[in-house]
Amino acid sequence: MSDILKLKYKIGEIEFEVEGAADAVEQQRINFMNAVLPVAAEVMVRTQTAASNLPYIEASPQALMLNDKAGDEAEIAISQVENDLSRTSLAAFLKQFGPLTEQNFILFSAFFDEKKNGRKQFSSEDAKRYYAEARRQIPKNVSMAIHRLAESGYIMDAPKSEDAKSGNCYMLTEQGISYIDTYVPKENTGEKKVRSKVRKTTSEISEAYVHITADDLNVTAYPPIKNLSATKEQVIMAMYIVTNEGKGEWFTVDDVIHLLVTVFDVSANYDMVNGVFQRNRSMFAVENKQNNKKVLLRRLLSGAKDFAVSIIQRKQ
Repeated sequence: MSDILKLKYKIGEIEFEVEGAADAVEQQRINFMNAVLPVAAEVMVRTQTAASNLPYIEASPQALMLNDKAGDEAEIAISQVENDLSRTSLAAFLKQFGPLTEQNFILFSAFFDEKKNGRKQFSSEDAKRYYAEARRQIPKNVSMAIHRLAESGYIMDAPKSEDAKSGNCYMLTEQGISYIDTYVPKENTGEKKVRSKVRKTTSEISEAYVHITADDLNVTAYPPIKNLSATKEQVIMAMYIVTNEGKGEWFTVDDVIHLLVTVFDVSANYDMVNGVFQRNRSMFAVENKQNNKKVLLRRLLSGAKDFAVSIIQRKQ
């Protein structure tokens, strides 16, 4: 029983007591000190200084629950409330959720930014700022993580504010907020799984396109792809620009998605891009990827290039 720990705090009228596995107790203590104690202390100050005019406070304290789990380990379920975050840093706020994937990091950071600073919109530049504030290394595929959040329905497009820079703006959906409210932190042992997942996402994109930018492709010489209404036009024009600028010739579905999202600022997913390839097979040459025979590479044939040229001429 040496691994069982009992901890009790009493600060004025505020009491905290927990017993269980040492790791679970420590996590409970961190959550109590970072999230529950500041709110409880503020309520105590208000009740003591304004006892004659006590305001109504809805009974919705932040829940910290220990659930039974195999091996007597505990799993913490956190239900968020709109408490005062004015003296809480982003890093401290995120710590209670344990190891986070890149998508969850951006989602939870945007939630914190909205609750603390009143910013209901965020962009890819804001996401990069979140990484700096949390002292977390910025990944190479921030835009891809944002795109995945949109695909999952956790964020949606938002109208740009007057001071917004170029690029899309996003806001949390009800589904995204509900996901945060009911999120159960992962155990520390899952951190390696998170990292391997990020590496896998990056490796699916061909090396030639991982770091490519709009400046590399001289995009101002072509019609803006995000202004093209048809997915077929967007896919073929993106491949044509990269090919015409001598930056690549063969593309997987993931390559095209990566280029559309990160370089051309266009929403895209697997079904959209693969659908173009399947419906217009005569416009593309096809071969298997050398190191993965299950993945197909495609190259523009003359018909597809002529189609792209016609778009350019039409938009001039």
